[in-house]
Amino acid sequence: MQTLDRPHSSAVACPICGAASAVAERVGPATYFGCPACGTHFQNPMPTIDQMRAYVEKEYASGVYNDYVAAAQLKALTFERRAKLIAKRAGGGRLLDVGASCGFFVEQALRAGFDAYGVELSSEAVGKAPPAIRERLTIGDVNTLALEHAGPFDVVTAFDLIEHVFDPVAFLRSLTAVARSGTLVAITTPDTGHITRSLLRRRWPMYQPMQHTVLFSDRGLRLALTKAGFGSVEIEPAYKTLNADYLAGQVEMYLPLAVKAYRVASRVVPRAVRELPVNVNIGELMAFARVP
Repeated sequence: MQTLDRPHSSAVACPICGAASAVAERVGPATYFGCPACGTHFQNPMPTIDQMRAYVEKEYASGVYNDYVAAAQLKALTFERRAKLIAKRAGGGRLLDVGASCGFFVEQALRAGFDAYGVELSSEAVGKAPPAIRERLTIGDVNTLALEHAGPFDVVTAFDLIEHVFDPVAFLRSLTAVARSGTLVAITTPDTGHITRSLLRRRWPMYQPMQHTVLFSDRGLRLALTKAGFGSVEIEPAYKTLNADYLAGQVEMYLPLAVKAYRVASRVVPRAVRELPVNVNIGELMAFARVP
C-alpha cells in the first residue's frame, strides 16, 4: 500500500478559510483534517501527483470505465435531470463540460438544446464516448479547449471534479478562461455536512486517499466560489439516479458486511425492484454561480 508522510503538526490551516484545523479521520494511508469554521475536510500532506497518477492508471487498467459505460442508462437519467436544471437558469447557448469522461452529460445537454462540448484528460474515457459525441470532446484541460474553440461559453459545468484538485480556488478561477460576464457555472462535489459522513466516519465512501484531496460543506463551497470571484451562488443537494444493485456495487469496498447482507436479502427481491431507478442524494452538493 502506498503511504503518505504524516503531518508534523496537530493543527493545519484550512486551504479555504485559513482556520486552524485538527485531524478528523485517518483513512488508509491518508490523514484528513476538518475545518471547524467552514466544514472543509482536506488531506495533509496531499498525495503527490505521481501517486495519484499511478492510482488512476491502475484503475483504468482494471476496467473502471467499462463499469461506467455499463451504467450508461443510469448516468443518462442523472445527466438529463441536471441538464434541465441548468436550462432553467441559462436557457441555452454554448456549454462546456470540464471532466466530461465518456461524454454522457454532453449528450444530454445537446438534447436539452445546448451547443455542448466537453474536455477530458483521459483518452481512454473519450474513446468510450458514443461516436456522435466523441467529435465534440477534446482531450486535455480547460486551457487546451480555450485555444481550440473560439469564443466564450455561456455555461461551464464540472461534475465530481473539484474534490480531486490541490487548489480548489485556483481551479475555479481557471474556469473563467472560457467564460464571459454572466456565464453560469455548475459543479457537484461531496458534502461533508451530510449525515452519512457523521454516521460512517472513516468508512464514508467520499474519503478516497488517492483521489479526493479537498471535500466541502455547503459553507466551504460557497466561500471557495466567492473567493474565486463568482457571484449569485446557489447551493442545493445533488441527486443521482441509481438503483439498489448499482449502489451496492459502488459501496461494497467501504461497507462489505452491509453489502453482503444486501446480497443475501436481495435473492428474494424481484430483479425489477432491485433495478428500479430512483433519484437519491448520496451525500453531494450541487452549486450554481455566475461570472460577474
